[in-house]
Amino acid sequence: MIFVKRILARINRVINPPKNIEDEFHAKYYYSKVWAETYFLGKKVFKCPNDLWIYQELLWEIKPDVIIECGTFHGGSALYYAKLFDIMDLPGKIITIDVDAMPDMPEHERITYLLGSSTSPEIIEKVKNAVKNKKTVMVILDSDHSKDHVLKELELYHNLVTRGSYLVVEDSNINGHPVYSGFGQGPGPMEAIEEFLPKHPEFEVDKQKEKFLMSFNPNGYLKRVM
Repeated sequence: MIFVKRILARINRVINPPKNIEDEFHAKYYYSKVWAETYFLGKKVFKCPNDLWIYQELLWEIKPDVIIECGTFHGGSALYYAKLFDIMDLPGKIITIDVDAMPDMPEHERITYLLGSSTSPEIIEKVKNAVKNKKTVMVILDSDHSKDHVLKELELYHNLVTRGSYLVVEDSNINGHPVYSGFGQGPGPMEAIEEFLPKHPEFEVDKQKEKFLMSFNPNGYLKRVM
C-alpha cells in the first residue's frame, strides 16, 4: 500500500509539477482579497503594497511634473501620489480620469478629476492641453482591464510619456499571469502589453521594478528609453 502511494505521488508530481513558489504566494495573496482592504490615510487604494513602494521610489527617481492616472475609483491612489509629492517637496500634480464620480473622492490641491472615458476625444484633448510643455510626464493605466481598452489607452497615451519616465500598465497579473485565469473579459492587460511593445521600441520593460518578487503589474513598468 505504501509502495502504491509512493508511485501515485511520483505520477502526480509529473502530471502536476509544483508551481513556482512566487506564483503560489502571489495567488494566495491575491485570492485573499486583502488588497481590497488596503488603506492609505483611511482611503482604499486597491493595490499591492509592493507596487505602492515602487511608486514611491519612482516618484523620487524621475520627479514627474504630472501623473496621468486612468482609473480613479475612490481616489486613494491619487491621494497617495499627492501626499508623496507633499513629503518630497516636489511640484507634481495628478490628473485622474474615470467614468464615474465616487462620493468619497478626496480633495487635494494637487489632484484634478476628469469625468469621462479615458479614451474619449474630449478627455484626451483636455489631458494634452494640461501636460503641454511639461518636462516630465508619467502615465498609469488602471481603468477597464480588457485587452482592447488597454491597448487603445497605450496607443493614445504613450506619446505623452517623456523620455526617461514611465508608462505603467496595472493589473497585468490577471488572465492567468499568474492569477484570475477566468477573467471574464477575455485577454487582458498582459496581452495588450505583448501586442504594444513590438511596435514601440521606444519603451522597454523595467524588470527592476518587480524586485520585491511579487507585483500586480508584471511586465507593466514600461520605461521610455528614446
